[in-house]
Amino acid sequence: MYIRSNFYVKFNEFEKLISRNLDKRGLDKVNLTGQIESCVKSLNLSQTVVIVTGFVIKSAGVGETDGPPGALALAYGLERLGKKVVIVTDKYSEKFLKIGVELLNLEASIHIFKENMEDQQAEQIINEYEPDHIIAIERPGRNIENRCYSMMGEDITEFCPNTDLLFIKAKQHNIRTSAVGDGGNEVGMGKVSDVVKKHVFKGNIICAQVETDSLIVAGVSNWGAFAICAGLCITNNKIIMYGRKNIPGRIGENCKSRCSRRLQQEK
Repeated sequence: MYIRSNFYVKFNEFEKLISRNLDKRGLDKVNLTGQIESCVKSLNLSQTVVIVTGFVIKSAGVGETDGPPGALALAYGLERLGKKVVIVTDKYSEKFLKIGVELLNLEASIHIFKENMEDQQAEQIINEYEPDHIIAIERPGRNIENRCYSMMGEDITEFCPNTDLLFIKAKQHNIRTSAVGDGGNEVGMGKVSDVVKKHVFKGNIICAQVETDSLIVAGVSNWGAFAICAGLCITNNKIIMYGRKNIPGRIGENCKSRCSRRLQQEK
């Protein structure tokens, strides 16, 4: 438990730091405050957290690098605080996350959402794990017509199993939710749909409809996840972010080469 006044300034600083580049996409018009703080407070009170991530690049047929690194960092930090973590993604980001979980020695389980099974999978995850909090980090969200779009307005629905259902069902079960996004087309952006539709390129088409209790809008979604980790650090007076010093022999000078070798083996 923490006293808000002790950390209010720090949370404001985090929000300013991660807001860089938002003007490039029109999201500098978003006027939300206290979102990192509310997310961190809820996570501190949670025992089981579901992290949803992965945003496909249609032309490449793989997930982008924004999202999974932040999800892994948050999973690592939450486990250092004794929380149980479940990671949800799709087949396009599966390899990246599995390798990351191994390298970081995480206990987190990974669930791969599949097309035409989303409703059953969402129910299974909520019923089996009984999460206290579900958070999306750079995960595509459905628009008002139940379609997913890239920032350029390209329809990517067929590449995006519907993880919106986790957040819809979370609301029905009174489970707290958060999201991190940087473009307007991610889960959670329904909270600022008026800004997205008015100021973001093709906002009327790409705007995601699902809202979350807390929404962290960042210049890069990974930055938002790292800011949440930093918030968990200061509110627990404990370093929970990974680095060379606190993961000897696992993440260090050879991390990049090890990841590259594993990815080659998986191809």
